[in-house]
Amino acid sequence: MKNISWIRKNWLLVAGVSFLGVHLGTYFIQRAAKQSVKSQSGGNKALLNDEVK
Repeated sequence: MKNISWIRKNWLLVAGVSFLGVHLGTYFIQRAAKQSVKSQSGGNKALLNDEVK
């Protein structure tokens, strides 16, 4: 008999791990982008509050 490759035997596991990896990766990228926007806009708010007073 011909040996079946590991990926063909466990294609569902490979697909599931790939799916989770992509979604976790995009989650962390979005989270980092939100933190960056918050930190940049936070400095602008402090400047605006000083000007209003």
